[in-house]
Amino acid sequence: MKSRMYTDRLYFFAIVLTLLYLACAPQVTETVRGPGPQIRILLGNIDSRDTLEFNGTYVLQSEEAQYELGQKNSTLYMQPLSDGLQLFNQNRNLLYRNAFPVVLTPRDADSRFRYHGREYGGAIYFQQAPAGGVYLINKILLEEYLKGVVPSEIPANQSQDFEAVKAQAICARTYALKRIEENSARPYDIQATIADQVYSGYERRASLADQAVDESAGVIISYQDQTATVYYHSTCGGELEAARNIFPGVNPPYLQGGTDAAGSSFSCSISPYFRWEQKRSFEELDQAFFRYFKRTMLSQPVADTLQLTYGLQISGRDSSGRVTQLQISYADTTAELNGYQIRRFLAAAGSTYLPSTLFYFSQSGDSTLVIHGAGNGHGVGMCQFGALFMARRGFQHYHILSKYFPGTKLLRKY
Repeated sequence: MKSRMYTDRLYFFAIVLTLLYLACAPQVTETVRGPGPQIRILLGNIDSRDTLEFNGTYVLQSEEAQYELGQKNSTLYMQPLSDGLQLFNQNRNLLYRNAFPVVLTPRDADSRFRYHGREYGGAIYFQQAPAGGVYLINKILLEEYLKGVVPSEIPANQSQDFEAVKAQAICARTYALKRIEENSARPYDIQATIADQVYSGYERRASLADQAVDESAGVIISYQDQTATVYYHSTCGGELEAARNIFPGVNPPYLQGGTDAAGSSFSCSISPYFRWEQKRSFEELDQAFFRYFKRTMLSQPVADTLQLTYGLQISGRDSSGRVTQLQISYADTTAELNGYQIRRFLAAAGSTYLPSTLFYFSQSGDSTLVIHGAGNGHGVGMCQFGALFMARRGFQHYHILSKYFPGTKLLRKY
C-alpha cells in the first residue's frame, strides 16, 4: 500500500437469495530530586459483590477501631450499598454509610493486594461513584506505577530495545503527570486500561522496564516549561497523525503528524501491523450492520429471487490519509460513519476495533470485501515499533523522542 495513494470508489456486493526529531537535547534540565508525586489509579467500579485478597498486612482505620487485614484475614468481600459500602469476611462486618473515602493502607512496602487476578502494591481507596457503585482506587508513588505500566505498553525483554523502553517510560510518566495536573478535583487521576495507560501492577514487571524507569526517574517531556501533552501508539504505518484529527481541541505544534520515514524505509516496518489485510464476507458485513444499526437483511423471508446490494464508499480522508468518513448503503438504508465509528463497524468478529483507519478497499469475487490496511492505533505521537526500530539501530532515547515530539525538551521534575 503506497503512502497517500488511494482509490476511494464505491463497491457493491450482491448475493442472491432463493427462497431462503524532539528538539530535545541529551542534557536534562535539573530540579531538586525527590520521591515524586503519588498517583490515584482507578482499578474498577464495584457494582456488585467483589473480592480483595491480601499478601501481607493492610490496615483499615475506622472511627471505632483499627483493623488489620492479611495474615488470618486474607480475604475481604466488598458489597456496594445505595449510600455506602459493606466490607466483610469471616471475622469482620463493617458498614460505611456516606463516609467516603474508606482507606486501607499497607503496613510495609512489601504488602500486596490482589484484585481480579492481578497483584498491586500501595494504598486502597474506596470512593462513591457518581453514577452508582463504588470506585476502587489504588494510590501509589508515580515511579512505582510506571513499573507496572511500561512493560504492559511496550516489549521489555530484550536489551537491544532498552532505549525504546526508556523513551516509553518518559512518555508514560509525562502522560501520567499531565493527568495528575488535570484531575486534582476528581476522585482519581487515571484509569488502569487502554482508556489511559494499561497498568498491570506486579503481574508484568520486568527488570529492563524497572531499569528504564529508574534511570529516567522524574524526567518528563516539556514544552515551554510545561508538561507536554503526549500520546503513543503501536504502529503508525508510515504516516503519523496530527493530534487535532483525533482529539478535538488538541493541537500542539509538536503533534502535527507527517511521514515517519527512516532512510529509505519506514521506522515501523518491523511491526506485524505495518501492512495488513483483512477480508469480510457479505454475511459478516450484514452482521456488522446488525450490530451497529440493529437491522439485518439476510433474515428477511422472500417469496422469490431477491438481490441485495451493499455499498461502501470512502468519502473523506484527513491529512495523513486516514479515513474520516465512510458511507454505507445497504438495501433501503444509507448511513455515514466517522472517526472511531469506522473502526468499530469494520472490526473483525471478536475484536473491538479495526487496527487503524489507514486503509483502502478492494473486492474479491462478488461478495467479499478486502481491507488493505497500515498501522495499529490512532497514529498520534510516538510510534512504539518505530521507537524499537531506532533503538535497535543505536539511537538513544532522546533521539527517539526528538523524532516524535519535535520542539520539546526533557525536564527533570523531581
